[in-house]
Amino acid sequence: MTISDTQNKISQSFSSTLVSLKNDSTSATSSFAEEFQKQIASKTSTNQTAVTVPSESDAMVDEFKKTLGAKGSLAFFQDYNNEKIEKMIEEKKAELMDKLGLGETTQPPLTGNARTEALSSLDQMMSDFRKQLMDKLNADTKIDQQNSMLNTFLQKMG
Repeated sequence: MTISDTQNKISQSFSSTLVSLKNDSTSATSSFAEEFQKQIASKTSTNQTAVTVPSESDAMVDEFKKTLGAKGSLAFFQDYNNEKIEKMIEEKKAELMDKLGLGETTQPPLTGNARTEALSSLDQMMSDFRKQLMDKLNADTKIDQQNSMLNTFLQKMG
């Protein structure tokens, strides 16, 4: 066998492999295309017959958009943070009331001077807690602003 015979044999082998691969890929592609068309047709027919009922999340998103549009982003963000702080304060107050014996289920309930002192102590603790939360929020905001300025500066440098 000469080199040209070997080349012809290899060439024929490659050609037959290429033809078989091409047929396989064509059938796979057409099978994919057929399935894709079926799925599109089924989705289209399902969407046309289904009645769209707004979900609860859609209503929440719409309400969020309205509130954000009415207040503006800064006021919305401040209100959101204030709501978080108030929620944390309420949770802390309930916890402290139980610890100080001011809860509704405390047996025996505090009366007279002990109750007055406990309420005074609770008010002071809540005031201190509110101040800590506000300081933390202000510090976090300041850090975010500094990071934003630093990122802007670095982007301009890069």
